Amino acid sequence: MSRFDAVLFDFDGTVADTGKGIFGGVYHTLAHMGLEPPPEEKLRYFIGPPLHDSFQTVFGFDAETSDAAVKKYREYYREKGMFELTFYDGMEELLVRLRVSGVKTGIASAKPDIFLKEIIARYRVDEFFDTIAGSDINYIHSDKAEIISAAIDGLGGLDKSRVLMAGDRKFDIAGAKTAGVKSCGVLYGYGSRAELEEAGAEYLVKTPGEIFEIVKS
Repeated sequence: MSRFDAVLFDFDGTVADTGKGIFGGVYHTLAHMGLEPPPEEKLRYFIGPPLHDSFQTVFGFDAETSDAAVKKYREYYREKGMFELTFYDGMEELLVRLRVSGVKTGIASAKPDIFLKEIIARYRVDEFFDTIAGSDINYIHSDKAEIISAAIDGLGGLDKSRVLMAGDRKFDIAGAKTAGVKSCGVLYGYGSRAELEEAGAEYLVKTPGEIFEIVKS
């Protein structure tokens, strides 16, 4: 018997390494604004939270400047950035094993829903997910807990004690706690062990395959 009936995944930094496309979009934006590009390490914050929040937190932009930055970023992202990614080693195998075992799966990401669905269809992995929940294009509904709750609803309103949320950043763990589900921090993404432990992740894994062991234990 499985410990969990469903696993929800963050996308950026959990299902796929999307750093190249995201960082490329930020550099494109800064060049347009005449700003010096920072080291890539500084841009790791962009993997996880909504873009508006990231531009304000990392560069100190006000709301109006952040809006303009997001619009410029999306010029690059729509054209090429969204497809500059690689799926983490072992992720597809994990999704197949979960599917065969009868465990439901879904995406719960702060990335806009329209981009998530296009990416997943492009890479032909849509068959592995029972539901896809993201933010709307304007980030009006971008609270991670709300997104997780929407994903659970998309799975048919499962018992929350039987749902596991997997993510690489503190936002995923905090969102899971607020939504009332257990969380698994993945150490192969963009968050650190310290960040995930401090956020209170119930489980930590070094590889996608370890998630299956948690689910089936």
